[in-house]
Amino acid sequence: MDNFFSFPSSDKNIWLQKVTEDVKGKKNIEEFFQNIDGITIDPFLTEAELSDFHEPLDRLFEVVERGLRLNIDHETKNHEYIKRFLECGASALQLDIKSGIAPEDLLSGIFAEYIFMHLICKDIQQAILYSDYMENQYKDKNTLTFIQVENKIIYPLQTIICDIDVSKEVIGPLSIFLKEAEEKIQKAKPYRCILNVSIGKNFLLSISTLRAIRILWENLVAKQGFEGDIPAIVTVRPEEIELSSDPNQCLIEMSYLTLSALIGNVDVFYGIHSSQETNHLLNVLMMQHVFIEEGKLDTIKDPLAGSYMVEQITHKIVEQVWQKYLEGENSK
Repeated sequence: MDNFFSFPSSDKNIWLQKVTEDVKGKKNIEEFFQNIDGITIDPFLTEAELSDFHEPLDRLFEVVERGLRLNIDHETKNHEYIKRFLECGASALQLDIKSGIAPEDLLSGIFAEYIFMHLICKDIQQAILYSDYMENQYKDKNTLTFIQVENKIIYPLQTIICDIDVSKEVIGPLSIFLKEAEEKIQKAKPYRCILNVSIGKNFLLSISTLRAIRILWENLVAKQGFEGDIPAIVTVRPEEIELSSDPNQCLIEMSYLTLSALIGNVDVFYGIHSSQETNHLLNVLMMQHVFIEEGKLDTIKDPLAGSYMVEQITHKIVEQVWQKYLEGENSK
């Protein structure tokens, strides 16, 4: 009876050998624990290894701002187009504005002090027009509207932005992000930062990467010796080019991309649809409402803290990226 309840030692090599025998050569055992960018996952973790995991990561906002990324052209420039999505519960909008669209046409009657808006302008002249409009309309109000041209935030001041594309690769883009962020911090001495992240379809890797970005940012700010903190607003959008052109398939893809962002503990999520048709965009927005209002996915911050595999991938990303960043520092 005692033998029935006894288990072999938890030595990793013994268990890995057992799994290898069970697979019977049908597949290379390492493939089971391989992710992109050469990130390997240990199949078994010891108690000592688990003690190294971080506490749940915080996010800046109490609730996740839900919204859409919209391409604003001369057919959709009317503010009534924007209001349609706001009336359906959008609390965040990222607007990619074509040239020649005046701020009065687009933003008249929009209460910017209650909406997280990110306006992406085509040139500096257009960005200045929108900045002047915001200054005149909301001079004494603390709006959550940010105006970007190229890779720079020009409104409000003392805000920097870092665009991070981890839709295909992780380690390389995050290493570049750290280097660029360091330069912007040293130059601008910012009050806050927007981390504008593009994620891909690898569900668990996207979650782990979003968690890693928060840790890397905290490490970078601490390394700069900055007095106090530089709050980072983590905003996320999928890459439109990665989505299916079929409307129904696109909506399915958006479902797990939305889940990646919400479980990855973001502050703001911008949903998109490959068709850019209003009814499909509203479906994307409604899906966010279901996940948040009914699924309560933003109730708990960092819900996958303590998930051994996600924690492990998160730590491996942080270690590899930080090491690559330090190597670049030492080579200067």
